[in-house]
Amino acid sequence: MKPLVLHTWMHPIHIAYVPRSTTPSLSLVTEALFQWLRAAGCTLTSLPTRDTELIITTARFGERVNRDEALLFHAKRQYRLGRRPQILTIVDIPEADYQSWLAHFSELVALPEALAARHQYPGLGPQAAEVITQQTRRGGPELAMARYLQAQLISIRVMALRTLNDRPYRAVHYDLAGARPISDATDLEEFAAETGARYLAAVCAQEVNRHQIHPAPLPAAIWQALAGPGAMVEAGRVFARHGFFTSPVYVEKLLGYRGVSEAISAHYSEGCYALYEPDIPGLLTTATGSSRLVDKRAITRGDLAIVTGLTAAGDGVVVRAVEGLETVLPSVEAVEMLSLCRAVPGHWRENARGEQVEVPNVRTILHGHLGVESYNPEHVEAVSLDSLYYTQLVSCGTGPLAAGTAAAFARSRALQDLADPRQVVFLEQPGHGVMIVEKWPSPGNTARPFALIEHALAAGYLSMTLSVAQGPIRWEPSAGNAEPWRMMRVLENGRQTQSA
Repeated sequence: MKPLVLHTWMHPIHIAYVPRSTTPSLSLVTEALFQWLRAAGCTLTSLPTRDTELIITTARFGERVNRDEALLFHAKRQYRLGRRPQILTIVDIPEADYQSWLAHFSELVALPEALAARHQYPGLGPQAAEVITQQTRRGGPELAMARYLQAQLISIRVMALRTLNDRPYRAVHYDLAGARPISDATDLEEFAAETGARYLAAVCAQEVNRHQIHPAPLPAAIWQALAGPGAMVEAGRVFARHGFFTSPVYVEKLLGYRGVSEAISAHYSEGCYALYEPDIPGLLTTATGSSRLVDKRAITRGDLAIVTGLTAAGDGVVVRAVEGLETVLPSVEAVEMLSLCRAVPGHWRENARGEQVEVPNVRTILHGHLGVESYNPEHVEAVSLDSLYYTQLVSCGTGPLAAGTAAAFARSRALQDLADPRQVVFLEQPGHGVMIVEKWPSPGNTARPFALIEHALAAGYLSMTLSVAQGPIRWEPSAGNAEPWRMMRVLENGRQTQSA
């Protein structure tokens, strides 16, 4: 097997193996995986140490981890660690059981919502079905399976090892953002290389949430006079109708108890959006849905954060409070959104006070846990991440995804030139969703923020799907219909995407 190319920012890590259960398939997979990780320079121990960055544990399908023994909650205290390591749970699930549960979730979502919500899952909270049903409607039975296993095993990162005749067959890789790529597990050497690279990338991708507070709050008078907050409030309602946002996910409903510790938030909301406000100047973004309950479908001015810059280390953003109001922290994609604004060219624009300020060619940003089914290349441009991001996925709120996203939009031809007729540019992020940006309208055009994205959606220049790409994709011209100009998304397995 030829050497595997890795992201340049990946490095060897310290891993502890703390198995809970064992099966022949789990033994085969972990042995092969650990062999690859050791060859990659990683250190493996039988007990966590202060250097441990990842704990790998195992389970059989149907096992329920209770609150008091969950490594996600207690590993740091139990092993007296200086930091909270990531947890990966590998669960052996026979293929027949796996398919049976997918069928169950498909049947569940076909029921009336009130009836589906009454279903009970042993070991989960009495309201777990409400969350699971909503996730099934959102991302299909695979996403529901992710949430079920994550709740059952109390583990954010889960590898569902699907076994056939007591042998590894396939593996599905689940995370908090809803990723669910599938690996072929029949060739253990190739499987270990692919999977080892996936998890090494996931652990090495550090979060960028060390935000700093600007020393001078924005004067209340300026805040009250801004038009941007009103446009943001309206955008939430508009794009919810296009499926970009849904109700927040309540982790406490899944688990059935409160106080889930600092390891994970009690709730989180999907997606975010932002606009560049020349009158600050800075980026207005939706508030993070993990530290406070934010429904992106119906925000208020109090759910907006102001971002004016990156920290010196690039590990967070500079947040500016409003005079007399509480400080609001931005969505986890704050570094990502500001980085892409800084990566594209800018131009000078007059703000409401008659001042000339430099603004990025990007005016607004919309992010949702959706995919793009098709687009019209005369009106919309597609950009791509570097190739490794499609096989060694990294999630939202991390430095590598922020850097990769910025580099992708920096390659946009439409964003290089305001005169380019394509007003909307998008990027599909595998396992995560889509990032869509809108350019500034031409001088004299009074179009409100987000209007160009909304027009592209309404006119069919950009068609969305609930199917999120989980790996490599390509775009091919549509054939055999009345719209030959339409570019259709084709997935890694060669099957054309279908409408949600």
